[in-house]
Amino acid sequence: MLSFICCNFGNQLLADDDFGFDLELEASKKINQKIKVAVMAEARTQEYIDFWDRFAVGADATYRIYKKKTSPWQVTANAGYQFFDRYKPAHLSSSGRNWITGYWSPRHRGFCSIKGSYEFYRHWTVSLRERYQYTYHAEKHVTRYYANRTKVEKNGTRNKDKIIGGFNRQMLRSRVEVGWSRNRSPWEPFVSVEVFNDVKYSFAQDQIRYCIGTDYKLNDHNVIGLSYRYKRAEDADSDDEEVGQLVKASYTFKF
Repeated sequence: MLSFICCNFGNQLLADDDFGFDLELEASKKINQKIKVAVMAEARTQEYIDFWDRFAVGADATYRIYKKKTSPWQVTANAGYQFFDRYKPAHLSSSGRNWITGYWSPRHRGFCSIKGSYEFYRHWTVSLRERYQYTYHAEKHVTRYYANRTKVEKNGTRNKDKIIGGFNRQMLRSRVEVGWSRNRSPWEPFVSVEVFNDVKYSFAQDQIRYCIGTDYKLNDHNVIGLSYRYKRAEDADSDDEEVGQLVKASYTFKF
């Protein structure tokens, strides 16, 4: 598993030069031994730091279905909601006839998931998470101009506004992750592969993400994280992010 992921990282690292940064803040609290709730906020850049392309806020709850001290197995369920606003820079329409100016596109997302994990060799854990997510793209009126026939730009003559949005996307996200943790170590490194399948189109594969990173436990209440994610260049532009590379920094406060 580890060698497979590392090989794919190496082979595809230079396939696309798009690069973004993701900053995430989270606060979580255990209600009891089985239930945990969390809220989060996120900001993301694209094309290095040329522009911010996404802001998000959300909340979720996790319920531990099964866990025994004598068993290496653990099963949890999770559900939540997220609102995010994504910026689409000015671009040429797919027909090539219109130049669409940059605009923000608000989306509403609900999700639920179930995850099973298995601990082996004392400090290693392998897990499979299946997540269903429903994303609604709110209707948006955007400004467009007739395109210049000789250059990839607007020619100055305005066309009628275009209505974008008012539709939904449904995905089944299957993620396999391998992680390491030890009581005496603050480090918790991991690697993962996640496949997106479009529920509305006969579960056709939409995209694949590769991720490698680590969490670092400062103390019982504060955790920081750093990870690298790669989305294949041959995948289409999805509903919430571009293809290419993304570095994510996170901070979690546990009440």
